Amino acid sequence: MARIIQNLLLAMPQHYKGKTLDIVRMWAHECHRVWHDRLIFDADRDAYMNFMRAGIKEFTDFKEEQIFEEPLIYTSFVAMCNGHEATYLPVPEMVQLKNVLEAKLEEYNEVVAKMDLVLFDQAMEHISRICRIIIQPVGSALLVGVGGSGKQSLGKLSAFILGYDVARIMVTSNYKLADLKVDI
Repeated sequence: MARIIQNLLLAMPQHYKGKTLDIVRMWAHECHRVWHDRLIFDADRDAYMNFMRAGIKEFTDFKEEQIFEEPLIYTSFVAMCNGHEATYLPVPEMVQLKNVLEAKLEEYNEVVAKMDLVLFDQAMEHISRICRIIIQPVGSALLVGVGGSGKQSLGKLSAFILGYDVARIMVTSNYKLADLKVDI
């Protein structure tokens, strides 16, 4: 529950005053990120969505289609990259998110190193998720997948967007606990 509250606190009240639907959508987004993203079985995802539907019926008069309308993505970095204060706002269209991410990728390629990255919808959603996690104090994520799937690239771009440095630990057969302590 604390993870939901932390990200809701990134929102500026002036952007949501009188916009009940936007607040409910932000809550739904946070619930998706905190719980739905961790579920791996369809049966668990269905059970989660049934809980969400029950909660929506009990607490709001909005239709399910309104609340879960795609894209259901909230970020603070889109506003920041557009020269505004970092505030948690909805992404109205994937095109807007793609434009921001393409600009940041181009900047990354000029400043750090060339990275060939295709920004399809799912990759952009993952970048938004990674940024949402690592912007929090002591935020961390474990990116799991097969080699070559882009996890490292998405993580590097997310860190770059937020102005973080990336440190890489090189583990060898001689790597010991003392080495880890030095690296940390």
